[in-house]
Amino acid sequence: MPKRKNGELTEGEKRYCMERVRGKSLAKAYEASGYAATHSKYAAIRGAKIENRPHVQKYMEELKESVWVQNAMSIAEKRSLLADVARAKPADITEESPIASLSVDGEGNRSLQGPKVGDKLKAIELDSRLSGELSGDDSKNQVLIQLVNDRLEIPSLDAKEVNHIEE
Repeated sequence: MPKRKNGELTEGEKRYCMERVRGKSLAKAYEASGYAATHSKYAAIRGAKIENRPHVQKYMEELKESVWVQNAMSIAEKRSLLADVARAKPADITEESPIASLSVDGEGNRSLQGPKVGDKLKAIELDSRLSGELSGDDSKNQVLIQLVNDRLEIPSLDAKEVNHIEE
């Protein structure tokens, strides 16, 4: 085994960590990292031993965090998707649409649907929360709910009915 300085990882340990963060099992990551095992059950045991090393655990956490940060949606992306849901029109929904819902019945017939009114209301509420428009002031919230109801041309709902729709 190559010598390491001050808890530095060997190249094999780095490769192992990358494979584990990508989702491979202990054994598969061990084997893909260039380590040799006579049997896959031994590869899993040896992989677990590598993973128990403090410097390896630290490196894996750093990798997981960087992968999470890369995959996390920005506030702008979230608000854009919520706006798409809220503004969706049935004629604009295609199978490629990220907000489409495709269902197949028992006979293999496909049905494509867009967001329902409740989905649109929830999207508007979530976007309002992200933007800070919804505050603890209930009178302000009621005005916003009324504006949404007017815009969607649905009968006026009080706060209790809106909470029921959300559930």
